[in-house]
Amino acid sequence: MALCIIVLGNLVLTHAQSTTELIVVISPAVVEPGEKSHKIGYVGLAGKQGTLSKATHDTIVKLESENPSVATVPQEVTIPAGSQYTVFDVKTTGIQGTTNIFASVGNELSFATLTVGDQSNDLTSDLKMIVNLPTPEMSVNSEMPFSLYLQNADGTIAQAPYDIPIALDYEKNLVTVEITEQSIKKGNSYVLGTIKSKEKVGNAFIRASADKLGFDEAKEIRVSSSLPSSLAVNIFPEKIPATLKRDIDIIVSLVDSDGLPTFAQEDIKLQFFSDDQSINDQIDRAVKELNLSQTIKKGEFSYHFKQRLDLAKEGKTITIGATTKGLGVAMDSFQTVKPLTTSNPLVVNKTMQIFTLDKVPTKSKTIAVYQIGTLYVVSDSENSTETKEGEFLPLIVNENYDSIGSDHKIGLISSNNLLLKVNSVGKMDVSSSHGTAQIETGQETGSVVLASTIKGIGAASTTTEVINTLKQEKSMIFSPTGDKSILFDKNGYFDVFIISLDSKNRPTAVENEIRYLVTPINEILTIPKGKTYSHVSFLGNLIQSDAKEPITIRTVPIGESADPGLQSQHVFAREPTAKLAISVPFDILSPEKTEYSGIIQVLDFYDNPISVTEDIRVKITPSEFDFLGIPDYIIVPKGASFASFPIQTNEKAGSVIIKASAKGILGAQTQVDTKSAITKLKISLGSVSEPLLAEQPAEMKIYVDDEEQKSVNGATLKIVSNDATIIPETIKTNEEGYAIVQINAKQPPKISLQILATAEGFTGEQKSVSFDVTQTTQENKTELPEWITYAGAGGVAVIGLGIFFALRKPKKIEEDESYE
Repeated sequence: MALCIIVLGNLVLTHAQSTTELIVVISPAVVEPGEKSHKIGYVGLAGKQGTLSKATHDTIVKLESENPSVATVPQEVTIPAGSQYTVFDVKTTGIQGTTNIFASVGNELSFATLTVGDQSNDLTSDLKMIVNLPTPEMSVNSEMPFSLYLQNADGTIAQAPYDIPIALDYEKNLVTVEITEQSIKKGNSYVLGTIKSKEKVGNAFIRASADKLGFDEAKEIRVSSSLPSSLAVNIFPEKIPATLKRDIDIIVSLVDSDGLPTFAQEDIKLQFFSDDQSINDQIDRAVKELNLSQTIKKGEFSYHFKQRLDLAKEGKTITIGATTKGLGVAMDSFQTVKPLTTSNPLVVNKTMQIFTLDKVPTKSKTIAVYQIGTLYVVSDSENSTETKEGEFLPLIVNENYDSIGSDHKIGLISSNNLLLKVNSVGKMDVSSSHGTAQIETGQETGSVVLASTIKGIGAASTTTEVINTLKQEKSMIFSPTGDKSILFDKNGYFDVFIISLDSKNRPTAVENEIRYLVTPINEILTIPKGKTYSHVSFLGNLIQSDAKEPITIRTVPIGESADPGLQSQHVFAREPTAKLAISVPFDILSPEKTEYSGIIQVLDFYDNPISVTEDIRVKITPSEFDFLGIPDYIIVPKGASFASFPIQTNEKAGSVIIKASAKGILGAQTQVDTKSAITKLKISLGSVSEPLLAEQPAEMKIYVDDEEQKSVNGATLKIVSNDATIIPETIKTNEEGYAIVQINAKQPPKISLQILATAEGFTGEQKSVSFDVTQTTQENKTELPEWITYAGAGGVAVIGLGIFFALRKPKKIEEDESYE
């Protein structure tokens, strides 16, 4: 029987553990390089449940850095009595690397790892560089911004894990290219640059490559000119009666490389010719007699002259051309037709036509020609009276047609006087078939209808377009990361360009300063006079929110005579390049009123620290406002990557979520748990043979556990009795969480014991027990009646291992239990 009890007692012994352990924390665990002193080291004593325990006395903690060349720590720090932890400085040397920080108290050792500088990262193989142009079109002698940015295969903007040198190649005969940095810096996603076109036209290219990563990208740029590149000749009207003294209007204009009218940069001398020698001679004679300049003046786009000709033959096509050095040759033709008068009986209906140039530049003068005619009815044969409708033929008038004082009043009107106005309507003299009006364009651009009416004849109209190839026709919003997103940098700023474009989507210099209201940023942006674009970095808090939806940026011209047609807008997704990390050095905080620290750090998407270039305001929001005392916001100072903030517990146990957010930076959150560090001790006893024999020593095993039934080693036991001798009266539990004392009962019939247990980090416990005492040798087993003893002896061989896990200790003696 005694052997069985010993076996059972041995089976229920379990592993015990210490009441507290030393912990060391480095938070944040990754810091920016540089010679700095960071208050980021924390040492404390934690209980079994992970909660910090108050030191019962001043506790000296030895510290050591495994790699002092990276970071150093003080030799020792002290956790003051009554405190849960202390903080120590970590000094970085300016060398990047990793070191372990060791902390020790006696034989107990703990460590934490610190990284100074970047953590190792592999650049994904699908990373590529994009050459981002606002437009593939440029005019000569202009400029525009561009960018080079990094992108993953899925289209997301990527950050450079280290400095990526950029090499540029471009068509040096047509453009020059400059970039603000020769590399995409670590943590950045793009670099900005400027392209300036030269005086030559053609197709240019820009090629950017990064040999270090083995990728390159090229884009084409078409450079065109608004400078004169050729001539254009227009002859009005297109049909002239074949008779003497007929007038024609000849306009020679300058056109650019796209065939659009443009202005002379200097006086341009013209020479005229014709494929008909008679016409050629008549033009030469008129030039001499009238002393015609034959010159397109500087600042003008055309030269007009009226030529009187003697035309003898019908049905002839006559060509007249103009030439000048460097601009080539241009020609136009007119036809001679059968002369008809308005009084001819074969004229069954009368109509009219109006002619002018298809395109006229702003602030220019030119002509419009109106002509009376008929759709002539001709006979199929000499003997037939059958007629059919024919082509338009001019009619020679038999009387004067004028805009005033005439029965056949001429009218000429413009649909928009801001675009084009009529300076002089002109007239048609007797024997003429057409008249010439003087017209002038304004500074506005667009299409305009020019209509002519002649009383008793009819009406005609034509449409012309007033253009300015260099005038701003629209505005463009340009983002350095493409047309789909705007990118917030590590400080929460984003770049925006407003570009002035002409009618051909080429960057063009503005004639006067233009101011824009940029919404929803609500800032004013200005393109200075003579410039093609404006660039500004806006702070993200002007538009950034926790919402993920895209944002519409709108530019509205403001000021006197602002052109609403220059308003533009674009929808962008919001893309941050930095994120926040929030942490609390200790996993579980005590709910007692105690101050702890939280840390907020700015990181890139490789989890490397970012030293901000200006103060960053970070908003802190708890899920429950009365649970913890924390500030509404903190400032991550310029030059640092992190900042700490105080956390005050308010005697409430539970969990709370703390969120950190900053405009233009990806937010973060963490859970903070508060739990009491104090747990209650529990006392239990091993088997004791009863009744005790008076004046005979007996052993008693005392177990000390926590509330989770885990053994507590090092707990102090004090046993007090008035009717028994206890040896020793004070003892500590061993590593397995129990202690053995001797009991010597003084006399029957009963003795009482008071057991007190205390341990660091626990609430003390006390237990009262009593035992029967006799002068005889009769004995019974407390807690194990005789029939249970025999049953246990018989079954121990069968259920040995099961008992080991099921029975940790013999039945405990309850308080004030009576023993027989």
